[in-house]
Amino acid sequence: MPDRPDAVDGQILQFLQREGRASYAEVGARVGMSAPSAHERAKKLEARGVIRGYAALVDPVALGLGVLAFMFVRQAPGTVVTDLTEDFAAIPEIEECHHVAGEADYLLKVRAPDTRNLERILRAIQTMPSVFATETQVVFSTPFERRPLPTGRETGRAGEA
Repeated sequence: MPDRPDAVDGQILQFLQREGRASYAEVGARVGMSAPSAHERAKKLEARGVIRGYAALVDPVALGLGVLAFMFVRQAPGTVVTDLTEDFAAIPEIEECHHVAGEADYLLKVRAPDTRNLERILRAIQTMPSVFATETQVVFSTPFERRPLPTGRETGRAGEA
């Protein structure tokens, strides 16, 4: 298992997850160190693969993708050795693909402009040769998503007394 971030790294990670465009001076001020020290720490976290990158968070509704659904996909018996990842990646509306344990083999996060397009996407998935069954859950609202990941250094971690 790779080295876990120490307490200072955890503070840096918590701040950068919320404020990815912050300057290293702001990061350093937040965690009590100089900007060069904060920069060095962040670069080490990047080199270790803890920080995988920086990206803009785009509002899907602003792009006309107002329908969110999760699809469970079961593969046909005897085809579970077939990796469907590339097939799913070819559908741009599939935002996330997870290979899962349980009744389903995959869990897909799908965004579509409307239910008509969601149906089109669903049909594209259902007609893949290795797909046996699907179950779709349409989301009414999203109280939160993309929460910062816990770094293990916060107080009041779940499961602690």
